[in-house]
Amino acid sequence: MEKSPTVYYFSSGEFGKRLFEILSDRGFIISKVITIPDRPAGRGRKLTPPPIKEEAEKRSIPVIQAEKPEDIEFEERPHFIVVADYGKILRSKTLQLPTIAPLNVHPSLLPMYRGAAPIERAMMDGYPLGLSIIVMNEKVDAGEIVLQERVDYTIEETKGDVLPRLLETASRLLMEAINLFMEGKVRTKPQEGPSSYAKKIKKEELWISPEEDYISIVRKINALSPTPAARMKLGEIYVKIYRARPVEMEARPGEVVLEGSRLLIGAEGGAVEILEIQPAGKKKMTAQEFIRGYRSRIPSRID
Repeated sequence: MEKSPTVYYFSSGEFGKRLFEILSDRGFIISKVITIPDRPAGRGRKLTPPPIKEEAEKRSIPVIQAEKPEDIEFEERPHFIVVADYGKILRSKTLQLPTIAPLNVHPSLLPMYRGAAPIERAMMDGYPLGLSIIVMNEKVDAGEIVLQERVDYTIEETKGDVLPRLLETASRLLMEAINLFMEGKVRTKPQEGPSSYAKKIKKEELWISPEEDYISIVRKINALSPTPAARMKLGEIYVKIYRARPVEMEARPGEVVLEGSRLLIGAEGGAVEILEIQPAGKKKMTAQEFIRGYRSRIPSRID
């Protein structure tokens, strides 16, 4: 590309912020950032900016905050708008703003896992992860595909482990897609095959039940780590669990097995070995550290 295109970047979440940082560090020029207004957060309900705001201001990139993007009156039309982890549906007025294309960076192999929680839902289901760059339309994550790539992972990896690879793929594919548009070489294709919707994770879904299949439990724990984190009660101890692996062994659902420094919980079909855990009010720790400090309070079984 001889001249950098103008890009308006729409984002409100952590994935979008981290992608923005990578793109900026690699010299990808973003002209404006559009995000949501500051929101009350935490116990004190202090007004808190969205993750990307501070990062954009550090780099002297103008930030526009609005509840409804269609209410913004832009003075100029960019070549592209790029939407990444924005959390809002863009209407026709905004989609028609760019002179070349409105692009969406979506962390799934579309048309699977459209919607709010594609990484978590795919990992919970044991489905392949991936990254899609699409030309947006008014339907949720349903536009034509510009580029798409699978990102492999194992059952023992957490979302936090896989995220850097997804972000690396996202930055590379987005820059490649914009180059293809600028050079007149882009060839989009419609989404094909079965589709699914990745709905937002609800608080009640964070709780672990030993009546579930042991593979499903491990997938859930690792998919929700580091945030929002899976939870359970070990007797009277409320804990968050950040990493686990499946173990093939005979154990009744709910049975708690201590093998030296190993903490295992029986489930349907096998056992879940807890590797990283955090008791309420304490720091995250290994299973070995947890057993050392809480052995006398760890029950022989859980419900």
